Amino acid sequence: MMKGASVSQTLTVEQRIAVARDYTTYVFNEHQPERAREYVTSDVVWHGGSLGTVSGVENLTGLLTSFLGALPDLRAEEQDVVASRDLVAMRFVVTATQQADLLGIPAAGRKVRWDAVDIYRVTDEGRISEEWASDDMATFGSQLGAFALPWAR
Repeated sequence: MMKGASVSQTLTVEQRIAVARDYTTYVFNEHQPERAREYVTSDVVWHGGSLGTVSGVENLTGLLTSFLGALPDLRAEEQDVVASRDLVAMRFVVTATQQADLLGIPAAGRKVRWDAVDIYRVTDEGRISEEWASDDMATFGSQLGAFALPWAR
C-alpha cells in the first residue's frame, strides 16, 4: 500500500503512477515476484491476452515466479507512461536471457528483446486490482526459436 494512502483518500494520478513504477521496479527489474503481494489486491485480475487470464494474488505470484525464474535477468525499461483517473498505462522495452523452459519453449540461453504495454488499475488504497499485459509474443517466440516469422527471414 502506498505510504500515506488511506481508505478515505483519493490518490492523485501521480501517486498511482508511482505505485505502477514501484511494482515494475521491485517485482520485475529487481526480480522479486513475491513482492507482488505488496502491490496488488487479493482478488487481482491479470489479463494476459494470448496467455490467458489469471485471478488472485497467489496465482499471479505463481505466474510471475515462473516467468522471472526462466528470465532471471529480465529488465523492463520504461519508454512512456500515460495515466487518467485510476488507470496507468506504461510502455516498455523488455530484455532478458532465457535460462529455463518457458511457455513450452526449451531453454537455450538465448537473449530476447520485445515491446510490452501494461495497463494497471490502481485503487484509492494504492493497490493494483487489475492489469492488462500486452506483450509482443510473436517477437518473443521467434527470438527464442519457437517458430519463424515469415516476414523475418
